[in-house]
Amino acid sequence: MKQLLWIGLSMLSLTVTAQSEQVTVKASIKGTEPGKWVYFREQGGGNKKDSVKTVAGGFTYTLDIPRGEGNMFFINMGKGFEDPNAYTMVYLDKGAVNIAGEGPGFKEARITGSAGLMDYQAFEKFIKTAPELSTADSVFSKANELYRNKDTVALNALQTVITQLRTTRTELMKKWISEHTQSAASTVVLSQIRFDLGEGELETIFNTLDATATDNAPGKNIARSIAVAKLTGIGQTAIDFTQNDTLGKPVSLKDFRGKYVLLDFWASWCRPCRAENPNVVAMYQKYKDKNFTVLGVSLDQPNAKEKWLEAIHKDRLTWTHVSDLKFWDNAVAKQYDVQGIPANFLIGPDGKIIARDLHGDELGNKLAELLK
Repeated sequence: MKQLLWIGLSMLSLTVTAQSEQVTVKASIKGTEPGKWVYFREQGGGNKKDSVKTVAGGFTYTLDIPRGEGNMFFINMGKGFEDPNAYTMVYLDKGAVNIAGEGPGFKEARITGSAGLMDYQAFEKFIKTAPELSTADSVFSKANELYRNKDTVALNALQTVITQLRTTRTELMKKWISEHTQSAASTVVLSQIRFDLGEGELETIFNTLDATATDNAPGKNIARSIAVAKLTGIGQTAIDFTQNDTLGKPVSLKDFRGKYVLLDFWASWCRPCRAENPNVVAMYQKYKDKNFTVLGVSLDQPNAKEKWLEAIHKDRLTWTHVSDLKFWDNAVAKQYDVQGIPANFLIGPDGKIIARDLHGDELGNKLAELLK
């Protein structure tokens, strides 16, 4: 599972202009003590983050959001996640947002604001009360417990039920979007299921939405992904790039022309990536003398070069590695619209993309087919 984008097209530019809308979030929550930090962090690939201290009984926070950049924000009283009442998610664009509650934290708080915010709350209620998903909370809670206890046998036995619930939830979300084609909340919901949809279906649903729904950060993000998908689809020539390797020397994708290349996006902090690394190592060792190699692109964070190098050494990743150490702002990841890792693209000797996101047996089977 993935834990859980820039492209040089002027029509999709996200350049911030002077046209901004001021948003004020005012929280009145009984029992709130003064001097506590409240953190705001933009979701969905956004970079906005800030913090404010509480006063007795709540807090007030004001920020500017450029027009057409409304987005979901995570609000957390403190930095921990142990207390589910300490955080909430809200859609913020222009206007005032009021949060009122009896406490503690955001427990049963009443949140009012823009049409997009209210619509997203309506969506959450729709999903929460859907009869088809009445068992979802208990099933996913059980799955998390089994995962923590490393009970893979029981977890695998539950997988069919989990898959069915996820499929049902996706279908309900698509239904909600189809009934709210003018709502900004629809692009938020669509962005949550985008990886469950084929590229064609994502574009088809997106094209049904009104401009009032797509004129926000999630809408622009999806539009950009659709555009990039046309450039990075199967059969397309892989986008060339140059980035520095572990010694600071520039490496280009075109340097590997004539070989089968697995362009592998990962990071030292990514547990699913590290879990997949032994499989990639096995495939590299098996086929490295048969015109196959791997080019690793790390999404490690700034000032984390040592952790990157340590992971390469510990996992025995003896192929070429590059990174600009810019986390999710990695230039190559943006070119290829990588929004979750591990992710990969299998590229042929002619430079064209053969397949993507091959993991486990899928990667081995594809390489066996190509390099038999």
